[in-house]
This record gives sequence, C-alpha cells and structure tokens, in this order.
Amino acid sequence: MRNSKHILALLVLCAQVSGCSIAPELHLRQSITTEIMLEAQINVNLVWETEWEAHWVFPWSESAFGEMGYQEPASMSVHMYPLDANGHHKAHSVQHFYGTSTEMPISAGMHDLLFHNNDSEALIFTTKDEIKEDIYCTTRVISSGIKASDPVMTALQKSTNETKAAKDSSYKQDPVSLMPDALFVLYDQREMISDNLEDYELIDGRYIYRIEGELEPASYIHLIQIHLLNNQGRVVGSNSGAVITGVAAGVDLQTRIATTTSVSVPMDVHFDRNSDIMAARAITFGIPGCDPLCAESLTKAPESIHFLIINMCYSNNSWKNIRVDITDAFRAHPKGGVIDIALDVNDFPPETAKTDDSGGFNALIDEWEEEEGGITIIY
Repeated sequence: MRNSKHILALLVLCAQVSGCSIAPELHLRQSITTEIMLEAQINVNLVWETEWEAHWVFPWSESAFGEMGYQEPASMSVHMYPLDANGHHKAHSVQHFYGTSTEMPISAGMHDLLFHNNDSEALIFTTKDEIKEDIYCTTRVISSGIKASDPVMTALQKSTNETKAAKDSSYKQDPVSLMPDALFVLYDQREMISDNLEDYELIDGRYIYRIEGELEPASYIHLIQIHLLNNQGRVVGSNSGAVITGVAAGVDLQTRIATTTSVSVPMDVHFDRNSDIMAARAITFGIPGCDPLCAESLTKAPESIHFLIINMCYSNNSWKNIRVDITDAFRAHPKGGVIDIALDVNDFPPETAKTDDSGGFNALIDEWEEEEGGITIIY
C-alpha cells in the first residue's frame, strides 16, 4: 500500500541553448529553447507531524477505495514571468505538458517560474489580472451550505466546559465545495536564464542549466478514523458519508497561503464491521488564511472552527447525523495526518425505523436533530 505522506520532491530544470553567446542588455536578450525535465519521488515519511501508522488500523483497500497518499502528477504547467529592470513582472506565458519533460521557448534574463500539476478535473485555476501575478486554485461550489437547526454538542463537551458555546451559537454556514485533488506547487523566484554558454554544463552535446527545488503540497490529506464503542451491530454504515467544515476554499499558488474564505468539503465514509471502525480520507486546502508549511504563517492564521458531520445508518433502517468538534485535532496537524475519534454508540442509539431509506445529508439538508454523546479524539 502506498502511504499517504507528502512530498513530491526533486525538480531539475535543464536548458538547451542554441546559437552563440551575445551580450545585449539584461532584459532585452534573445529567446532560447528550454527543456524541462522533472524527476519526482514520493517521500512517505518526511512531512507529516506524527507517524500516522501508529494510529491507523482501518483495513483500507486501495483497490476499492483508492490510494491513501499522494501520487506523482501526470501533467504539469509552468508559468513564466520575465522581470523588468525594477524586478517587476512585465509579461506572462504558460506551457502545459504531460509527464516529466517538455521543451519551451524562454527569453534570456531574470524570471520567476511557477510550476504546478494540472492533472485534475476538480481543481479550478483562476486569476485576477492580465499578467496573472496571482493564480488561485479552488474547486466548484456544489451547494449553498449544510444547515443546522441547533448547535450539536456532545455530553462530554458540555460536562467539561469545552463547548466553545459562544462560537457554536454563531455557527457559520459555509458553502459546500468539491474535495480538491492533490496539488503540488513550486515557485522559483529571480532565476537568471543566461545567454552565455560558459554558464552551462555540456552533457551529450547539450548545454544544461540546472535548477533544484521541491514541489511542495498545497492541498493536504487527513485520514479520519472513527472507533464505534458498544456498537453491538447497531451502526451498519453510512449512506451519505461525512463533511468537514471550516476549511479553506482555495489557495494562492505563488504564496501557498490559503484563502480566508471557508467551505465545507464532503467525503466518502467506509465501514469495517469486523472491527466497528469507520474511516474517511479528506483532502482540503487546509486552515484558512495561512501556509501550513511556514511556521510563522501558521502563528498568524485566523481562528477557525472545524466540525466533522458523519451520517450514521442503523440496522433498523434509521439514521442520524453526528456532529463532532475536531478543531483542535485539525489545527494540530495543519499539514495532514490522522484524526482518531472514539464514539460511544450508547450515546446516540438508533431511533424508531424511518419509513424510507433516503436519510442522511446531501449538502442541501435543512435540519438535523441534536445528538448528545461522549467523544474521545486522539491526534
């Protein structure tokens, strides 16, 4: 099984320069041909803040549920920004390519280069200006939000005065957006593309110019594991999956800072009856308003609240939506990791069987009943 750890790591950029060396002004140099080659590998243990294998016990089937971790991207985009004499972007061009190599024209001089994968139907790239100095990645909004008639707090939260009551009373309804796919970004700034062949390495008859950097994640994987205590066959699965609330709606690719706008993201929930464990894999743009790979940015991130809302289906054909505050666990692992939850089914037993099996939520539901119960979250 490929583990769900982060970094798509080594990037090598090679330039094939044609013609003889000339010496025009720095920002008025000739166009050259550049060959880009990507050497990528998945580092499965480097970025996550804890060793997730110590907590993860759910028998995840990659053939049935998909890969748990990041996969090497199938296609890429590179955005080129030549700099003027004052160091400002004066133009923008972009090249898309499959696999790990391509050739493209680029002018000699100083450039900012932005690389990101584009092998996703869920990811949407937008910009606000002609030069495209700020490129944002979001996903499609699929509903106006999930509504709650009353704040749902567990008995344990109430008894320990950890209710976040003031925040709960002003529960904010976020729009629901599609879950993003894995997004990797490298922003290489002030890279000098030389027209002097002496600045290049001659390999197999080609002049090679090397740039090294890391493609770092800009979307983050959380594995959610729910242990059902005292189940006794009552909970049998989930018809409608789960949502995680309060996550960033998108990210600025140049800065890797997530937007301050928040959304809810739906996910599938899988159930193992042998061990009474439910599991979900959530990919999000992370905590709103920060770059989780930057410690300073994290300290300045605005306060956010995150709930996991899980649809529980019972053996008597009834269902409930259980809402769990996972704020502390989510913010403790801003780069992804395992959120381990224990729920006592005695605290939310099945009700009288419903007359139809269409229960659950679909991001458009108007109401759900308040459920009280004890929870334990390990992270």
